[in-house]
Amino acid sequence: MKKLLLGLIAILLSNSIAFSAGFQINDHSARSVAMGFSTVAFNPDASAIYFNPAYAAFQDGTLNISAGLAYIMPGAKFTGPTTMNRNYTETLEKWNFPIPHLFANWKTPIDNLHFGLGVFVPFGLGTQWPEDWYGRFLAKKTYLEAIEINPNLAYSFALGGMPIAVAAGFGYVIGAVELEKNLSTFTPEPVLNLKGNGNGTTFNFALSALILDNLYFGASYRHNIEVEFEGDTKYQNISGLEALFQEAPGKAKINFPNDLRAAFAYKISPNFVIEAGMNYVGWSSYDTLKIEFEKGPGNPSQPYTSAAERSYKNIITYRLGAEYNMDKTSIRFGVYYEPMPVDVKHVEPVLPETDRIGVSAGLGFSLLDNLNMDLGYLLITGPQTEVVGNPNLFDGYYNAWANIVCLTFSYAIK
Repeated sequence: MKKLLLGLIAILLSNSIAFSAGFQINDHSARSVAMGFSTVAFNPDASAIYFNPAYAAFQDGTLNISAGLAYIMPGAKFTGPTTMNRNYTETLEKWNFPIPHLFANWKTPIDNLHFGLGVFVPFGLGTQWPEDWYGRFLAKKTYLEAIEINPNLAYSFALGGMPIAVAAGFGYVIGAVELEKNLSTFTPEPVLNLKGNGNGTTFNFALSALILDNLYFGASYRHNIEVEFEGDTKYQNISGLEALFQEAPGKAKINFPNDLRAAFAYKISPNFVIEAGMNYVGWSSYDTLKIEFEKGPGNPSQPYTSAAERSYKNIITYRLGAEYNMDKTSIRFGVYYEPMPVDVKHVEPVLPETDRIGVSAGLGFSLLDNLNMDLGYLLITGPQTEVVGNPNLFDGYYNAWANIVCLTFSYAIK
């Protein structure tokens, strides 16, 4: 019985890495949301600190500030499991997420040197299935948040008459994680809950260049974020089994992926700009998740270590965006394609994955000479995912989608 319990826990922990794989968050600017995140080569507001901090050295004004909120409304449903000759459909419970962002870019007294600071959420969100749904032994509730504080320095210069800027920054990340599922060994079913907090560091650098009077190039790299989580394992619904399931500390490291972006932006006219680019995300950093317990689940007299191998892979996202500026109004559109970062047979209810297609639009308004308001909307959808050969025998069909709205205010001191 103890071996069976340990096996169930190991299955749970092998899934816990999955919920981060598709949860990279880019919604840190309403302008960027409206353009499908095509704001790497040309970005006139302070959110450049995230998308390409080198471009901050080209911005006008002594101080630029951007602040706002994205509201993410995800959804998913599962039909199956086909391995059990079942054919029922369950939908995720409604769980929406407000994601704030704050950026500031200051032109220092030193010529051509800018200091920028960003506070944003690079990874996050969660999933929550109904209490008694069929897959509750694989996943019921999953939650992650990672907040990054990211100072940067950007410096501009001319090389052969070409304006160029470079930037480098440091990131301090604060994270929290929660995972909950049922165990099928007993009736009533024990409920396992894992909670942890941690922190980590990272770095980034970037390049921006005005190749021609109307052609911009930008590239930005953000390094892996390794967060060490420490927390507690707790159990519910274990009357009579307290000796087997004892609360105890545990720890784990999660290596979030690196991110490389590159893009060209072309000004067709002084009022019309288009940008096309690619976004490479190194999800293969999730090779193994190792979690250590002071007291083993089901065998508290011994420590226990779970090492789970996952099948994540690096992906490339393709993006295209456009912006047309009128007197005091801007119109924006965007589209992108993002493939799944995991082999299809490993898709599970912790994170219902599909290949993603993003379609976006938005408006910008000049409220005052130095104050702008931007609105952005993004629809994320994709084809149905059919899972065959899942290691946990949970084959079936997944559909996933999300609606995102974003509001940002930008203020500039000339």
